[in-house]
Amino acid sequence: MNMPGLEIRRLDNAHDYRSIRLEALLDSPEAFGSMHAVEVDRPLAHFAERLTSSVIFAAYDGAQIVAMIGLKQKEGPKDSHKAFVWGFYVRPDYRKHGVGKALIVALMDAAHDIVEQLTLTVVRQNTSAIALYEDSGFVTYGIEPRSLKEVAGYSDEVLMVRFLRRA
Repeated sequence: MNMPGLEIRRLDNAHDYRSIRLEALLDSPEAFGSMHAVEVDRPLAHFAERLTSSVIFAAYDGAQIVAMIGLKQKEGPKDSHKAFVWGFYVRPDYRKHGVGKALIVALMDAAHDIVEQLTLTVVRQNTSAIALYEDSGFVTYGIEPRSLKEVAGYSDEVLMVRFLRRA
């Protein structure tokens, strides 16, 4: 990472999480399954609960949160060896400086002791995110056509996996 002073750590502040999540939904609405209009009215308790049900990492520049990524382990007896990566967002002025890569590395380090594989979805048009995931060892295993629907039309999602341990 080439941004001195940037700190990657597990997110534990519901206010910070709410702030970066709502910013992400406004800045990049096409990249998320949820919408700002839906989440802006949710109580702070909703965001606090997400911090306990998922592992969320954040990048901070001083006291300011600038990026986030989440990880949610599956809970079933046959799929608890997997976790889903979600909510990845980096503020535009922090992109292309290694922040996203640092978040992914922190997430994979934490996940390695918990699960065997990570899965994620990313809209097909988000080629920079796909390239970053591929650079981090994720591979495409499918495409879900018309996965997301907005007023402007449909978006396909690329399904990706990263094996952390051999079967």
